[in-house]
Amino acid sequence: MSVLSSAREGANRVLRPLGVQVVRGHSDDPAIQPFLPARQTLAAARRAGTSVEDYIDRYSAAPGATAGTVDAILREADLGGHVERVCEIGPGSGRYAARVIAATHPDTYEIYETAGDWLPRLRALPNVLVRPADGRTLSATASGSVDLVHAHKVFVYVPLVVTIGYLDEMARVVRPGGIVAFDVVNENCLDDAMTKNWVSSGATLYGMISRSWLLERLAQRGLTLLGSHFVPLSGGRTELLVFRRI
Repeated sequence: MSVLSSAREGANRVLRPLGVQVVRGHSDDPAIQPFLPARQTLAAARRAGTSVEDYIDRYSAAPGATAGTVDAILREADLGGHVERVCEIGPGSGRYAARVIAATHPDTYEIYETAGDWLPRLRALPNVLVRPADGRTLSATASGSVDLVHAHKVFVYVPLVVTIGYLDEMARVVRPGGIVAFDVVNENCLDDAMTKNWVSSGATLYGMISRSWLLERLAQRGLTLLGSHFVPLSGGRTELLVFRRI
């Protein structure tokens, strides 16, 4: 069995009690190929008579998780009204993007998305600028150019070296006074129930990063932690971390 097949099977053991399963999507990035194909996800949301956001929340986390995440960023960063430029890594279905756009009304909303089947939906959002995505960098975004750069349920799945590279890029592109926000699995997320669930289900697709090491590294890059918020994840939780660039 391939690594991707093993990851997909591990995810499905976790998700089986919810009555859903992970299937192969359409992406040039091998790290995310097994997740949330657009056509099947949109069709499932229609059959369920619900929005894509609500469908994915129930699928992967908990009802209201998307709204709660965006609200936490806005609250911790004291961010609202108009901002000039936002960048999101891996927007996928656009569920976070739609809420951030509605709250901040950016002139430009840059996205880096390797799953091409979601791009038509993403392009329909206001002021979206699709950047060429290599799955590792924000190479088309100028240094110190964005007011908010964020990512959700991305660093949970990609290899650690990819996460580190993206975090360095986020620190590079954010303006002084701007906001960096993302969620990870760290030691604060690992209670006994969560670890037992992951071990018993064979959930091999989640990656972990040291919180203390992460905070120290980002502090060296001028990022100060403003606050955090736990976010539901299938079988456990992640920690959303919100930083300001000094």
